[in-house]
Amino acid sequence: MDKILIVGPASQILAIGIAQELGIESLSTEFKTFPDGENYLRIDIDDESKIKGKEVIVVQSTGPSSSGNQNSRFFELLMMIDSLKRIGAAKIIVIIPYFAYGRQDKIFRPGESNFANLIIRILDSMGIDELYIVDIHAPEILEETFCKTINIDSMKPLAEYIKSKGAKDIVVVAPDKGAVERSKKFAKYFREDTPVEFFEKHRDVKTGEITMSGNLSLKGKDVVISDDIIATGGTMATAIKLSKESGAKKVYAVATHALLLQNAKYRILSAGADEIIGTDSIDNEVAKVSLVKTIADYLK
Repeated sequence: MDKILIVGPASQILAIGIAQELGIESLSTEFKTFPDGENYLRIDIDDESKIKGKEVIVVQSTGPSSSGNQNSRFFELLMMIDSLKRIGAAKIIVIIPYFAYGRQDKIFRPGESNFANLIIRILDSMGIDELYIVDIHAPEILEETFCKTINIDSMKPLAEYIKSKGAKDIVVVAPDKGAVERSKKFAKYFREDTPVEFFEKHRDVKTGEITMSGNLSLKGKDVVISDDIIATGGTMATAIKLSKESGAKKVYAVATHALLLQNAKYRILSAGADEIIGTDSIDNEVAKVSLVKTIADYLK
């Protein structure tokens, strides 16, 4: 079956790279926001027979950017899927490099929504065939779908980048206890016996204020503080400061999805980080690790 790739507005560089890696044609989109705030999107084709009966891959992150917020990105994705279904694509594969709302998968206070789960159900209800998400915050929510779902592991290329910087005697530090299992998996990409440490963290569910404590044995170590998402950088900055106080030689702030909102870069660097490292799931200046080959290998 012939394949074609649709380049979503939020993932243009990454999507074109994936198409080139797979050796398939890519199509762009025309998109805008109307004066009343409604989104508009069309796949940039003059003849719909170009898509009908084809296997179509859609690549669209749903993170914030200078030209659109999470909600706009999500609606653009739904519009692309809806167009492909109407035209008659034989198979629809959706790639979401960064899945917005992924952290809203649990109920902490009365009246809240499991919104991450709802978005997954909406995508599944549209009749897509396969759904790939890079390093989703709560992989268990993918179990609710009828379509094939894959949580793409981005840890290997991130570890390879850090090793290329000459890091030695590495300790992986989880910014909180909840990230320990993920950090253990990440640590194995350095060496099977790479140690993993963590700080104790408490977040006020009403104010969002974070407190963190711990004195780890990090003297003279190259410390990798790894998380799936860096948003405003509060948790990461506190973990970096504590790592430096515990004697760390170098500290790398690493995240698959480095959103870096508000003053995140200032917080992280002023706390003592030597480098901020993210992937191109988010197109910004710290996207130092490409996911092109990783995603293409999963598709192959």
